[in-house]
Amino acid sequence: MKALPQLREAGWLYAEGSDIPSADVRLWQDMAEPWGWEVHLSDPAREPMQRARYADEAEARAELVRIYAEGASRGVWRVTRPEPLFPAEDSRPS
Repeated sequence: MKALPQLREAGWLYAEGSDIPSADVRLWQDMAEPWGWEVHLSDPAREPMQRARYADEAEARAELVRIYAEGASRGVWRVTRPEPLFPAEDSRPS
């Protein structure tokens, strides 16, 4: 059975004075083949999600940094990093 992807980080962009997010982003780790990381972005939040796949965590997190920096001119990000069900290290069988 294929292991479910794990949510490692989620962020919502709020414009000043708004309680409704204008964008959202999520970082997912694949726990089974083909292994890797995905960044999901909805900007504006009501639009369909765009997905980008990365071979490793460093590349995916670099994209998150870019997204957060770009959005910072439009509002404030609220970011959460859920407690992982499984460790973030490589979960491939040895």
